[in-house]
Amino acid sequence: MNDTQWHYAQNNAQRGPVSIDHLKQMAASGQLRPADLVWQAGMAQWSPAGSVAGLFTGPPLPPPMIAPPPVGVAPATIGYYAAAPVAWGPPNLGADAGMRMLLPVGRSGWAIAAGYLGLLSLLLVPAPFALICSIIAIVDMKRHPEKHGMGRVVFGLIMGSLGTIALCFALFFAGLHAQ
Repeated sequence: MNDTQWHYAQNNAQRGPVSIDHLKQMAASGQLRPADLVWQAGMAQWSPAGSVAGLFTGPPLPPPMIAPPPVGVAPATIGYYAAAPVAWGPPNLGADAGMRMLLPVGRSGWAIAAGYLGLLSLLLVPAPFALICSIIAIVDMKRHPEKHGMGRVVFGLIMGSLGTIALCFALFFAGLHAQ
């Protein structure tokens, strides 16, 4: 058989050298898992035992996926693999454009108010309020760039402006007819 000596690592501890026959016995008894790392002279780096042909029954396995540490943990070496922090938590629905079309998620509350007041500005009386809400929404969205809803703000701004102009004309002509 092959006289090459192997080393293996379990629980961040290096063991060996052992023969390939000894590794096969450990694999058959469950003492060596496919995710455990093995190395022999001539290999560039440690490899998962499951990737060594003939060590386990069946075809060699691809390298295992190592779970990253929780958020807030600085990049560190876990076992022999380097891992970087990954954000965990609920998905950000406001970042999905499709969800923003269906639900008012990730939008500025001022933008929503400006949009509805812009729609109601056809009645003329809510028009100045649509204009004011639109301006406040623009300021709010500049302070919080993660918020969305600029389309509603622009609609409220245009309709509020037109409605305010129409309201001014209506009040002016109503004042002329009252005299």
